[in-house]
Amino acid sequence: MAWTMDDKKEGKKSSSADNYSANAAAGSGSCSGSSLEEDAAGEQKLELEEWSVGGSGGGKLKTPEDERDVKATSSDVSEEKKQDESNIKGTSAYVHEHKNLDVQQNNNEANSIVTPQCNNANAAQEDDDSAVHSGDSRPAVSPGMMFIAGPGYTGMGIFSGYSSDQDDDIEEGGVILEGFLPEDDPSRRRRRQITNNSHAESTRERVQRLIDNAITLDDTAVRPIPIEEDGDDEGTGGDDDEEDKSEMSWLLTLGMLVMVACIMLAIILSLTLRGEPENVASQDTMTVNCLPGDVDARFASAKSIFASITSPDILDDESTPQGKAIWWTVCSDSISVQLLDNQDSSTGILPKQKHGFRLSGDSGEAHVTRRYILATFFYSTTQDSPWLDSLNFLSPDHHECSWHKNYTRKNFPFGDFDPVGVHCTIDTGVTSTSFTDGFLLDDEEYPLRELDLNFRVDINLNGQLPLEIGYLVDCKSIGLETHTRLTGPLPETMGNMASLYSLSLILNGPDFGGELPRGLFQLRNLRNINLILNMGDKWSLPDSVQVDEDAQLEQLDLSRNGFTGNIPSWIAQLSRLQTLELSHNKFQGAIPEEIGNLSSIKHLNLMGNNLTGTIPSSLGQLPAIEILILANNDLQGELPDSIGNLRTLLLLDVGSNELTSVIPSSFANLESLRYLLLDSNKFNGTVDVLESMKNLTVLLIRSNSFSGALPDGIFSESSGNIVVDVGVNKFTGELPSSFANMSNLDSLFAAKNSFAHNATRPAVCDNTTFLVMDCDACECCEVCCDGGNGGLCDFKLDVRTMLRYDCGSWLKSCLP
Repeated sequence: MAWTMDDKKEGKKSSSADNYSANAAAGSGSCSGSSLEEDAAGEQKLELEEWSVGGSGGGKLKTPEDERDVKATSSDVSEEKKQDESNIKGTSAYVHEHKNLDVQQNNNEANSIVTPQCNNANAAQEDDDSAVHSGDSRPAVSPGMMFIAGPGYTGMGIFSGYSSDQDDDIEEGGVILEGFLPEDDPSRRRRRQITNNSHAESTRERVQRLIDNAITLDDTAVRPIPIEEDGDDEGTGGDDDEEDKSEMSWLLTLGMLVMVACIMLAIILSLTLRGEPENVASQDTMTVNCLPGDVDARFASAKSIFASITSPDILDDESTPQGKAIWWTVCSDSISVQLLDNQDSSTGILPKQKHGFRLSGDSGEAHVTRRYILATFFYSTTQDSPWLDSLNFLSPDHHECSWHKNYTRKNFPFGDFDPVGVHCTIDTGVTSTSFTDGFLLDDEEYPLRELDLNFRVDINLNGQLPLEIGYLVDCKSIGLETHTRLTGPLPETMGNMASLYSLSLILNGPDFGGELPRGLFQLRNLRNINLILNMGDKWSLPDSVQVDEDAQLEQLDLSRNGFTGNIPSWIAQLSRLQTLELSHNKFQGAIPEEIGNLSSIKHLNLMGNNLTGTIPSSLGQLPAIEILILANNDLQGELPDSIGNLRTLLLLDVGSNELTSVIPSSFANLESLRYLLLDSNKFNGTVDVLESMKNLTVLLIRSNSFSGALPDGIFSESSGNIVVDVGVNKFTGELPSSFANMSNLDSLFAAKNSFAHNATRPAVCDNTTFLVMDCDACECCEVCCDGGNGGLCDFKLDVRTMLRYDCGSWLKSCLP
């Protein structure tokens, strides 16, 4: 096919169209004639000065002032007719003889078989002059075939039909062919009355344009359309008209035969180029815009390179993202094509890159593979609909490091400069995790360290992540955020991403998820895994993983995703893990005893799951722990005495469980503890041990069965705003006298207890910002709990919101 709709939009022709146009224009040299002379006695001579059909159309046609009549004698016409028929037969024989020749020979020899166009052009010139000198004022018709842009012409390269009520002057017996045409041009329509001289010039231009814009038609798009006869045009008739019509009829027939021969040749060349006939239809859509060269050789070379990461059967299937990606690589990608076309014939090695990447090196194979993988990612995530922003992806003339655009995100902590897409960092020779490292658009001057896949802006990624993404060995980070139409699990092949440092998946769709790949936990350079607030409930952790002893994972944040199953014991093998955030999921079963082996852990949050059993005593072996949150589960039993060994502990939250017994006396050793939350359990006994916690500022122990008096020295050495909620217990006596001297007592809720009458000193009322007591225990209170339900009596301090639990794994930096 010469022109397709896509080609037209791109303003491109296929190689077959280019060959044919060139042949029609040049005709094995040039369709030029110094002069055409009629030797018949008594007839006038017509001389065409050097007139190159393939040139700019600058030849001149001599006027009838010197030669009045150039009408060819019937014998001359007959002789030309025989010559043209001979040419047609030679063409057919040529097509039959050479249909199985190799591609190069066909391309070279194809130029010689379109010479009948030259005869048509000359015949057309003769016919035009004949009309001029015979006084015929009708617009002459170019011989062979006529394209008429009727009312159905779309203007997009398709002529969809001819209307008989058009005012175009068509020679009787002519044929209109429907097919693929260039853009509609008003100059193609001849609806004006012209003089003999201007008509001759118009005809010459039309012949010139027909030849210059010669095209090859798909035979399925060609059909004759009969012309309705509306009677003779005004000013026509006589014997001369009848002869003109007769000559035009056989010339049109001759032109159609020439066109059929050209179509046959184009089909044969196409079959030869494509290989096996059964693959022609599917490959045609991918190769129609291919860059010049041996596409089959490129495909074979690329297939051998990609076979290590993609099944050859999948590569052969053009309906798959991988099939589309390999065809883009060998057909449209200028950079890959240049490397593949310059493959060393003896070694099969591709030329090297300028500098390449630190890990994969500078081999051409690595470069082509990387572009193929990114193309596969593009086609895989545009399965149902296109991206909202292409991000310069698949730019064939640009390095893949330039496939991004800068966006501004409000939640981006590094400023407004956020390159969404693919961006690359310079290899300075020093390993750095700083975002401010320089970005490079290519490797022309410097070697590249890693590339990042940053898709933290919703551009409508849809579909499943391909397995091939796991072979981006130079990828440092992957960020996918707010893509609600992603589906399926993470590829198991991600265990091959040797450079991967960070994986961040946030706020993605309900159909996205599955078991996390085992290989992720074996990567030596991976530091952070953040899967947060994804909407699906398909996530789970693998039952068993052989963690690499050199694994560097420091943060595993899987909060608010709907993870199910048990917390696996192999997590304890992550010896360098500092943050384990598994809150607000659907984990069940017991907390594994092995979790106490996480010697580097600082932040452990298992809040909001369905965990059962007791709190393992091994948690007291965590030497670096700072945040320990086990709230909102179904844990039972006592608080282990071993918790008192956690000298570095800042926050302990075991609220909303079924825990019993008393606060262990070992808690007196928790000198660093600032936040203690034991609310909504079944604890009992006194709280005297709290007096030893010198840095305690937040105490939430409401809704238990604690009794006795609050220790007088509690909070006496604390700095910062003090928040206390001891409501709904069985405390007695008076409030600690130290409360009257505290200027930093921010909130105190102590209603629904058994404090003594007037247990609240007036100074406490004056110094406390928010105070709720039973009315009997506080005469100075402006508002109080009268012992009933509702209102202030059931008021609860939202301590966790105040402590910024929403900060997740960054909680320590958010704490007041």
